[in-house]
Amino acid sequence: MTRVASFIASVALVVMAGGSTAVASPGTISPNKRVSPHSAVLPLGPMTSEAAEPIAKIIWLNRCPTGCTFTKSNTSDALSNRTIIGGSNEEPYAQGTVMTISPFAQSETMWQSYLTCMREVYGPYDVQIVTEDPGNVPHHEAVVAGRAAEMGKEGALGVAPLDGTTCVPKNNVISFTYANDERAGNWEGLCWTTAQESAHSFGLDHAFDCSDPLTYIDGCGQKFFRNKDIKCGEYAVRPCTCGAPTQNSHQKLLSVFGPGTDPAPPVVTLNSPQAGPVNANFSVFATASDHRGVAYAELYINGWKWYRQPATESATFVLNIPPTVPDGVMDLQVRACNDLDICAETAPVTVTRGQACGDATACLTGQKCEAGKCFWDAPVAEFGSACAFNEECLSGLCNDTGAGLTCTESCFGPPNDLCPAGFECNAGAGAAGVCRVASSDDGGCCSTGNASGTGVVLVNLGLGSMIGLLVMRRRRRKA
Repeated sequence: MTRVASFIASVALVVMAGGSTAVASPGTISPNKRVSPHSAVLPLGPMTSEAAEPIAKIIWLNRCPTGCTFTKSNTSDALSNRTIIGGSNEEPYAQGTVMTISPFAQSETMWQSYLTCMREVYGPYDVQIVTEDPGNVPHHEAVVAGRAAEMGKEGALGVAPLDGTTCVPKNNVISFTYANDERAGNWEGLCWTTAQESAHSFGLDHAFDCSDPLTYIDGCGQKFFRNKDIKCGEYAVRPCTCGAPTQNSHQKLLSVFGPGTDPAPPVVTLNSPQAGPVNANFSVFATASDHRGVAYAELYINGWKWYRQPATESATFVLNIPPTVPDGVMDLQVRACNDLDICAETAPVTVTRGQACGDATACLTGQKCEAGKCFWDAPVAEFGSACAFNEECLSGLCNDTGAGLTCTESCFGPPNDLCPAGFECNAGAGAAGVCRVASSDDGGCCSTGNASGTGVVLVNLGLGSMIGLLVMRRRRRKA
C-alpha cells in the first residue's frame, strides 16, 4: 500500500446503453504517469442542485478537526453530510452506512503551505477558499483529512463524482482528499489532489497535460488550471466526457465563477542586443520567468507586435526579426506572458539596422516615418468599430463578426463569455470564438476568419452519453 513514486488513478464511466455498463481501459502507460492496476465502477445517483441554480462561490476545505461522519447515500449533499462514495467497487457500502473520517494529521506547516497553494490555484476566479464551515448555504465541501480505508477505498488519494449526464456545475458536492495517506510534507501533492477532485463538481473532466491539476501525470511542479485547449484522458488521450474534443479548465472555471484576482506578472529581461548599430540578421535574446510558467514571449518593434514565440522548457527566448520589418531605427521591447495572458515588458532598447527611413515610402503600407523609424499610429478603433486590418483596433483583432469587418475580441462560450454588453460570443459553451452583436440565433457551430486570414473553428460542446464519472487518485504499488 506504500506509494513509491507518483500518483495513480482509476476512472469509472457508467454508460446507460441498453442496460450495459462500460468500464474504461487502462491503455499504455509511460513511466512518468500514474498507473492503475484496475478500473472502478460506481453508479452515480442524482446531484442536489439544478442546472439553472447559481453556483456557490465558496469552497470549504474541511480538515475535520474532531473527525467527520458521512452517510452513504444515492445523493451527494454537503448540507446533510450524505455522499455517494463508500465501499469498494466490487463491494459498495449499503445505503445508510455511516463512515467516520479521522482528523487531518499532517503538520501545521504542511497545512499552511497547502492552503496557500489552493488559494493560488483558485485565485484567478471569483471563488472564496474558506477553512470554517460556511453553514447552511450552498457551497462545495472538500474534505482534506482521513485515510482511504476509512471509506472502504483501496489506496486512493482522493475521490469525487462528476455528473456526466449534464456536465454542468453542481452545488453541495462533497469531494475527498485523503490527507493522512499523503507523504508527509508534500503540500504540493495534497493541493494537486484537492484541486482536481473539487473541480469535478464544476463540470471538469481529466486533462492529459502534466501542468494542469486535472491530470494523472506527475511532474511539472505546482499545477494550475490552464488557459489552453487540452485533450482529455488519464492513461492515454480519450474523448472528453462532455463531448468536446478538448477542455480548457481555466476558461471553464472562468465561465462558472467569473474573474478573480490576477496573479503577479512575469519577470522579463532583454539581454541582447545592446543599444546601437546591429547587423542585418540580428536576433533578440531575452529571459523570462513566472510562477505559473511563461506561456509565450512577444517582440515589439516601434510599438507594434511583430513576433510571438511559445515557451519551451528553457527560460531563454530567441526572437528572430521577421524579414518584412523595414530597416531603420528600431525601439525593441520584449513582452512575456503567462497562460492567463498576464504580461510584463522590458524598457525599450534602441538599435539601428541599415539606413534610417527618410519618409514613408521606405515603410510598409499605412506606416509613417519619423526620427528614422517606420511605425503605425497607435490603434484608436474601439470595440464594434469598422476596420480593415488588425493594427487599427485597440483589441488588435479585426474580424468578420457577421456584419462586416469590425474590431472585436476573443471570447469563450456562455454563460460568462466576458463580451461587452450588447455582444455575445459566437461560440457554444466550451468553445472559443469572437464577440459579435447579440442576436437570438443560437444555432449550431460556426467558423469565422479574421482580417489577416487566420481562421478560428468554433465547435459547440455536445452532451456525452455517460451518466457518471468517479475519479480516484491512487498510490502506486511497490514493484
